[in-house]
Amino acid sequence: MAHITLRIADLRKKQKVTQQELADNIGVTFQTISKWETGVSMPDITALAALAEYFKVSTDELLGLRPLDGESYVPEQTATKDFWNQKSEFLLRTRKSYWNDDYAGFFLSKVLQIDKPVSVLDCGCGYGFLGLLLLPHLPSGSSYTGIDFADDLIQIGWNLFEKQGVKARLLCQNVFEYSAENQYDLVICQSVLRHLDDPDAFLSRMITFARPGGYVVCMDVNREFECCGLYVDGMDYPYLCRHEGLTKKWQTELAMQGRDYAAAIRTAHRMQKLGLTCVDVRMNDKVEFVTPQLPDYEETKQDFITYNDWTSGMDSKEREHMIRHLLNHGLSRREAEDYCDRSIRIAEYFAANPRAGYTFARGQMISYGKKTGPSA
Repeated sequence: MAHITLRIADLRKKQKVTQQELADNIGVTFQTISKWETGVSMPDITALAALAEYFKVSTDELLGLRPLDGESYVPEQTATKDFWNQKSEFLLRTRKSYWNDDYAGFFLSKVLQIDKPVSVLDCGCGYGFLGLLLLPHLPSGSSYTGIDFADDLIQIGWNLFEKQGVKARLLCQNVFEYSAENQYDLVICQSVLRHLDDPDAFLSRMITFARPGGYVVCMDVNREFECCGLYVDGMDYPYLCRHEGLTKKWQTELAMQGRDYAAAIRTAHRMQKLGLTCVDVRMNDKVEFVTPQLPDYEETKQDFITYNDWTSGMDSKEREHMIRHLLNHGLSRREAEDYCDRSIRIAEYFAANPRAGYTFARGQMISYGKKTGPSA
């Protein structure tokens, strides 16, 4: 049964009504109103009907089972630079789990068949992870330019490239405002399209940076695959795969702000519609198999827990805040509570089983195509 969180106080304050004024209209004491608002007691069926009528809301809204009518949709902030500037430590600790180094080399040499120096532009580069990953596998003389609007990440990237003795150009700019001096042989992005409010516009912009005959490559995680790609040794696999509520959240975000949870599986079709040729899709072969036998087991496991935001220390206020956010994004209260409780349960399992292993198939898809026109 879903937890009941009365919205009486929210409604009363929204309509600028005092507890005494509400009590007089409902026919109870103001102390009773106070007890309802603080959860000390609950109104009976008759009082619920009277409250719903007074505030002109449904009983589901009054009971916190649905968002209040008029509560505007709160967009996700993943398309803002402030969001990513705050994620620098997270990105540094998790990007390495996205690729097997040998597959990166295979993709460049065998799939794209790059056998001469190329110029690379990484759109939404973060701290330049792809540059550090791909440059060792590219022919000598290749160049890398990364562009991102998150200034903190660009600064971290400069330090990393300098420390590793790798030459690169990192630019702190918005991709939509960037005026490229030259076109590039290879224009890439990773884990960008799924976070944007207009992935089509971003992809179109990437294509303008590619020279005729050059490649455009987009790498993104498919959220449906990701949700079914986790097994924690000792936990029930079907339980770990449950994400009915998340599907509603993704669909709401797509409808309300254009944020496309299925960007990964749609990108190749977008590329074709935008005029790219030789379009195809690959699946990144990285699967995390993590057990205590792994040399950096503890660090890898903690990074994974952080990546999924699993915390057993969520207090009731934080839990309710998360539930309200999920309600605002299309979930029912039961689904929102199940989502929070599932996260807490996984966190508690790892805490109670400090040597637990897991397998995680993220499901990163690599879509690529060539820009039309004669090559240089």
